[in-house]
Amino acid sequence: MHFAALPADIDMWVGGGTSIVAGVHRDPPGIHRFDAVAQTEVGLRLASESLYFRLDLDMQATSAPLGLPAFGLPAFVYPEWSLPAQELKIGPPEWAMLQIGREDYHLRLGIVSHAIGIEDWDSWINYFPTFSTMISTVPGRMLGVEPGLVLGDGYEVNVFGGFDLDVDAPTFGAGLTTMQALWSTWSGVAFYPTIDFYSAVVALELYPAEALSVSIDGSVGLVGAADEAGAFELKPWVGGEIIANILPTVAIHPLVRVQALHEPGGALSAFLFAPQPSLSASAGLTYTPFDELKLSLEGKVSRVEDDILPGLFALVALRRPEPPPYAAK
Repeated sequence: MHFAALPADIDMWVGGGTSIVAGVHRDPPGIHRFDAVAQTEVGLRLASESLYFRLDLDMQATSAPLGLPAFGLPAFVYPEWSLPAQELKIGPPEWAMLQIGREDYHLRLGIVSHAIGIEDWDSWINYFPTFSTMISTVPGRMLGVEPGLVLGDGYEVNVFGGFDLDVDAPTFGAGLTTMQALWSTWSGVAFYPTIDFYSAVVALELYPAEALSVSIDGSVGLVGAADEAGAFELKPWVGGEIIANILPTVAIHPLVRVQALHEPGGALSAFLFAPQPSLSASAGLTYTPFDELKLSLEGKVSRVEDDILPGLFALVALRRPEPPPYAAK
């Protein structure tokens, strides 16, 4: 979108979206619950030859408290948004970033959501109504700096450093992203030395045929935890998921997702203050009659400690389609 009131060399885009996720699921010990999350986002993009500004503001209302992270509901991703019923809150922006340089070299300043991991924070971009449990091991919204370099054939490498607003700790790391004709990746590493948390994520999307796209997301890391004797040490975890997006170019199409986590001694669960699912499986349908509307249904079952927890979730999302990640139109 171009506005005549702006200088001729500046383009502006204004848009956003709204979504509702609702689900019925079981929590231990055998309690059935209904939870819902409503989210609205407003976005602004300004671009010139050498500068690019992006702002995304989110507002969320929840039927609190939301369920276990086995269901990956948005308010678990941002725990400070677990609110009393009928209460609204605007959290830190998903993006509030100025990018200097739009060619090979660039520097991003402000609040940045790193392109690390398969899924985005927004319900209208996510494959399923619920988030992946793998989202627990990727960086949150960072207030800081991110210099980057675009290499040949569309590969971007960047490093970053600042303060993670979701983890509430200083962080630094690096990322690699690319979108090729047959595959893409959003990979990176993140370090939180003051809280002894370190992770690496390799996220791939493969498009072997028009009938199928496959997403593979894996995480490995170390997290500080106390052993049985009370001594503090770093403990490992490793997790991964695979998503099969069947007939992705068709308006209504099925999806399948399987996730697994191995955490000796429950170190990651202790760090996140909630038991993490060791195994989850989802099957769903997504219906996108046009770019501005998305309807999605998901049946999910998760194993958390000794409990098997089923759930059924639905999503209705409206949005204005966004321009490319670092451009305006």
